[in-house]
Amino acid sequence: SPTKPVSLKIQTFSSLLLPWRTWRLGGSNKKMSRNYYVLKNGRVRRENNTVYIENADGKKTPLPVENIESLYLYGEIDINTRLLNFLAQKRITLHVFNYYGFYSGSFYPRDYLHSGFLLVRQAEHYGTEPKRVALAKEFVQGAAHSLLRNVLYYERRRGKPATANETEPTGEVGIYPEDARLPPAVPRDADAESAVDAAVFVPLAEDENTDPFAPPPPEDGPDDPGADETPESAAELSRIRLSMEKLSDAIDQQGTVASLMGIEGKLRQRYFAAWEHLLVGDWTFSRRVRRPPDNEVNSLISFGNGLLYSVCLAEIYRTQLTPTISFLHEPGVKRFSLALDLSEIFKPLIVDRAIFRLLNTGQLKKSHFDRDTNGCFLNDDGKTLFIGEIQKKLDTTVKHRRLNRSVTYRHLIRLECYKLIRHLTGLETYKAFRAWW
Repeated sequence: SPTKPVSLKIQTFSSLLLPWRTWRLGGSNKKMSRNYYVLKNGRVRRENNTVYIENADGKKTPLPVENIESLYLYGEIDINTRLLNFLAQKRITLHVFNYYGFYSGSFYPRDYLHSGFLLVRQAEHYGTEPKRVALAKEFVQGAAHSLLRNVLYYERRRGKPATANETEPTGEVGIYPEDARLPPAVPRDADAESAVDAAVFVPLAEDENTDPFAPPPPEDGPDDPGADETPESAAELSRIRLSMEKLSDAIDQQGTVASLMGIEGKLRQRYFAAWEHLLVGDWTFSRRVRRPPDNEVNSLISFGNGLLYSVCLAEIYRTQLTPTISFLHEPGVKRFSLALDLSEIFKPLIVDRAIFRLLNTGQLKKSHFDRDTNGCFLNDDGKTLFIGEIQKKLDTTVKHRRLNRSVTYRHLIRLECYKLIRHLTGLETYKAFRAWW
């Protein structure tokens, strides 16, 4: 029978935060695996087969190594090579963030799922322009769909009071039939099957006398306010959405990665312009400002995106993919660019929805942020709340038809990696994940 969704447990110590998550394996075998987030200063060290978190007062908290999926360090944490060697043996990734919550880097243990065959195919698809464009195009399509689903979801909810305990709709994930001709480079278990949902954009008729990417002008006559208390805002939101849909329709016509990146950038520009009509309360957000973030909303976006990037990297590590060879973002030094490709699809569904939920329900307040000459950043209480909400989002489950069990958002990221492997090995054309809710 399908497994039941796992409730999030958060255990808070004097110097750290530990959100706990269950990682379920296929069949009857189940393994408890948790992601640990350390927010304040201290030390992480190995003692026998146990990892200890030690705070400034010398208090130690044991973490059995079998229970650790990944470590996320946000405070000033002392570590040594003895610990890193131990983590490498146990295949545990460690992610480091600076004082402000920006991603600094990861300790990425030596690959244990080697596949020279897949490495060659991945490099071939990057180096062959038509193959790379085809994959980049699908990443942008998946990202565009996620962005539009957010706008539509919250557009429908306008005028309805948000509550802290409301839940999102659930559904099922459709998959392709199993292919018995899997080469050795591809995982053979049921988790390797594709998780896709059919969703298409309705083509829009373009006015030849206007910029096809510009928001259409407001129609003459009064707007129908419906249940919305601000008809002008509703009309503007509708115009932004139509502009995003036109941009989405233009994706398939692009022939280069650069033009696809341009479309993706315009989509996000329109998407962020919609936020002032989707946020409830006294939250200012007019444009995306990154380093440093200039207000509370930009601070949340930067913090959440950095966290999701590290989550995507951790899921790539559990597959044979090489994280430095990407298709939409240009591979470069000092970054795992394939994690950037994957995160484009899931940022709106995980990070942005966590932001909307916390702000619109009043759980996050101005007191959860600190301002200084370097910008606006989450304080420890704000980090605790936001990390907990993102962890809860990652643990949210949807029904997988073929597996006949629930899978988490985090595991959907893993399934996205498996789908990419199947494309690279010539088994099926990659189709990016589309949310149906």
